Amino acid sequence: MAMADPPCLSMFGRKAMQHRLFADHLTAEYRVRTEGRGRTVNEWKLPAHKPDNHWFDCVVGCAAAASMQGVERIGAAVQPQGERKRLKLSEIQRSKRR
Repeated sequence: MAMADPPCLSMFGRKAMQHRLFADHLTAEYRVRTEGRGRTVNEWKLPAHKPDNHWFDCVVGCAAAASMQGVERIGAAVQPQGERKRLKLSEIQRSKRR
């Protein structure tokens, strides 16, 4: 993706070697699209020649936690947050049976 595109993750500076190990971890895995049971998901695979991906896992976990806390990227359109209605498991199951 192009630099500065909305989903872009970029690193500061002009010396690529300063971020080489971090970049290697972030690019260690590849995506495999899988279908089954009526849904499509992406499975992430780790090739044998790139065994280290710990920092990738950390970045994904941090991004998920930030999203759950309502963090948005700079310049994103702010969506008003309404009160969420609590759902009971029985209501969810009943709606799927219909």
